[in-house]
Amino acid sequence: MEFGAAGLAQVLVREKKALLISKEKRHFKQNERFLGMTGITIQEKSFHNMIDFNKHELLKILKSKDQHAAISKLPKSIRKTLKKYGIITDRWHNSEITLKTLDYLVG
Repeated sequence: MEFGAAGLAQVLVREKKALLISKEKRHFKQNERFLGMTGITIQEKSFHNMIDFNKHELLKILKSKDQHAAISKLPKSIRKTLKKYGIITDRWHNSEITLKTLDYLVG
């Protein structure tokens, strides 16, 4: 079976969509299985792991008078990770530890 350039492009698009759908289904099944085993989602577990891993830095931030200044002193890679996981806010001139993180640290 021979395809023209447009036909080949269309077949590739269909295959790519099918691959994405199968990955989403697999990801959903993994999340459901993890939730059933642990009672929390993979995202929540990642959030908790990041807090536990960076607990020393987070406690320094909490003890400081100015959270934004303490956060600014952290290496950029750590700041990016903390923002990605929602541990600190993503504000330009007023970063601070989120309430969700405070609840986890206190609880």
